[in-house]
Amino acid sequence: MEHWSPDRPYHPGMSEDGPPQTAAEVERATTQLLGKQGPFRPTVRLLERAGRTWVAKDYRACTPLYRWSVGAWNLRRERKALERLRDVEGVPHVEAVAGRWILLLTHFSGRDIGKADKSRQDGAFFASLQCIVTRMHARGVVHLDLRQRRNILIRPDGAAAVIDFGAALCLRPGGGLLRWLARIDESGVLKYKRRARPGSLSAEETAILDRAERRRRLWPFS
Repeated sequence: MEHWSPDRPYHPGMSEDGPPQTAAEVERATTQLLGKQGPFRPTVRLLERAGRTWVAKDYRACTPLYRWSVGAWNLRRERKALERLRDVEGVPHVEAVAGRWILLLTHFSGRDIGKADKSRQDGAFFASLQCIVTRMHARGVVHLDLRQRRNILIRPDGAAAVIDFGAALCLRPGGGLLRWLARIDESGVLKYKRRARPGSLSAEETAILDRAERRRRLWPFS
């Protein structure tokens, strides 16, 4: 599949079993609305067609002011971040763009880390999650919302997936700002690791998480 570039529109070929290409096709393929709905957040849709599934972020129902300001900015940031990460396993791909306001993404089966049994949150799972986060940062992407349990999934094979890059930033790899913001992502991993496996953090990891907890009130995300 051809990949989107931030410098040009995304126009994959039409296919009966491929992702929907228009808003009307997205609506016909919708099987479920996910999460909360409202005028200041995108409608998240689960789509199915010809036995394949996708997730769609649809900003059409947002208020015009939000859609053309925050919504447009979030869409561009998420597309740019995911393009940088297109070869990272466990991160969604941009599968299609249906018009100006609908972004179609890879759907991962699994349960969010807050709902999954702690017996599945083992060392292999956290190694998989840390690998995703390390590769993200190496490409200059910070997620910034990994403390939200719904953004970390445990897949059926036990591997991790990271979703919802709506708050992500693309920065210069190795730069000072990226290293500073990367601590927010790291604290999300460590938060859930300590919760699932008490006593498993090293002294350095414990210190990192404790510092993040003290600074948490200054950060707008969870």
